[in-house]
Formats: sequence, C-alpha cells, structure tokens
Amino acid sequence: MHHLMKKLFAIAAPLLLTGCLWGPGKFASDLTLKKDGSFVLDYRGEIVLQVPEDENTQPWNNSKAKCEDDGKARPCRASEIADQKAAYEKKRQDAEQMAKAFGLPGLDDASNRAFAAKLMKYAGWRSVTYRGRGVFDVDYHMEGRSTQDFLFPALPDNNMIIPFVALRRRADSSVFVTAPAFTGGAGPMSAAAAGAGDMGKGGPVSRAEGRFTIVTDGEILTNNSEDGAAPHPVGRQLHWDVSAASNKIPEALIRL
Repeated sequence: MHHLMKKLFAIAAPLLLTGCLWGPGKFASDLTLKKDGSFVLDYRGEIVLQVPEDENTQPWNNSKAKCEDDGKARPCRASEIADQKAAYEKKRQDAEQMAKAFGLPGLDDASNRAFAAKLMKYAGWRSVTYRGRGVFDVDYHMEGRSTQDFLFPALPDNNMIIPFVALRRRADSSVFVTAPAFTGGAGPMSAAAAGAGDMGKGGPVSRAEGRFTIVTDGEILTNNSEDGAAPHPVGRQLHWDVSAASNKIPEALIRL
C-alpha cells in the first residue's frame, strides 16, 4: 500500500501544489459484498473540493491587502493594493485553470452547480446538490459485480482522483477492498508526501468525518479495523470510524 500511495502522490502532485483535490467531508458509506459476486455500495454525505485555508478561493477585496514598515502594520497605498490584488487574482486564476485542466470545476459557484448537474447524468448518482464553498451533498448508490475492479467516485473528465473506495479482484476470487480517501488527519497523501520534500508541502488536510462499513457473507482473511469483525444478519461486518484523529487507510481482504 505504501508503494501505491507513492504512485498516487506522484500523479496528484500538480493538484496538491494548487491545493485542488476531491475528498470526502461528513459521510456514511456502506459496502455489501456477497459470495455470489454481487456488491452494493452506498455513499451519503459530502464530497468536497478541498483547498488549503490560505488558498485564493474567494474574490478579492481590499481588506486582504497587508502592508507594514519595520514589522509594524500600516495602511496600504493605492499602488500597493493594486499590486497585491493583481498577484492575488493571478494566483487564483492559475489554481482554477489547473483544476479545470484535471477535469475539476472552477472555483466559482456557477461552475460547481454545472458540475453537479453533469454528475446526475451518470449511473449511481441519485442526487447531487452544490451547497457552496466547494461542498457537494450527494447520494450515491451502485449495484454491481465484483468480477472486475471498481473505483468510486469516477468523475466526468477527471482521471486523477484518490479513490474513496476501491474493489480489486484477485486471481483466487478474493477481493481486496481499500478506502484510500477515508483517512482523517493529514489525509491519504501524508505518508507519501513526507518523503517528497518541498513537493509534498501545502496539500489540503483531510476533511473526512464518518463511518465506512463492510458487510459480507464471504470469509474475511485480513482487515485493519479497530474492532475486527462482528456478527451481522448477512454474515460478518467490519467498520472504520474516520475523523481528524484517525490515520489509517481502511483495508480488508475477503474471499468470496
């Protein structure tokens, strides 16, 4: 998994530098994986276009101008305000263009509302509502078969996303389930970024907060949940609670 995260970081580095990256907010997600090969995945809650708190995501206003002499704050001259405004707007424009180059919506509300409407054209997205400030409220439901790999979310025009949930079929008919984006604290890229020097600095902190649950009638071979498997009417159940205090990527290997 560490090797995988290094690859993901290398791919996502351009987005980390601009601060634009999709991730979960407050959520509840459930995966039912059965021996007959069927699966059902539900995700209800927020998907967030994550940006660092200091990123230029809002339009300029003159109160953002800061000037000082010898370490003491002073009112800015008109020319200084103009220079700071130009630099601010260029940085915001560069971030927005980088996001759009990777298939993400712009930083303005109109682009995000249009993106929400576009998602609704694809299977699984039962409702998508843009709430403002980069936050989308979603209800996603997908029924499928685990005979091939599956990733959620698959976003239109964007192939550069850290998966929320990934199902990977093995040759022995077992399925490896991972949830790379369901990581609190510094987020799923922190371990890989730690070895990447300056390139790994400045990325967005995870805003994931919720519970990921797996229910299966298959054999749970390995898992890294805190409490292990518990009885369930279908068979067995695993869960991971994700918050700012959590730092592991949920993983389970299940033989069907």
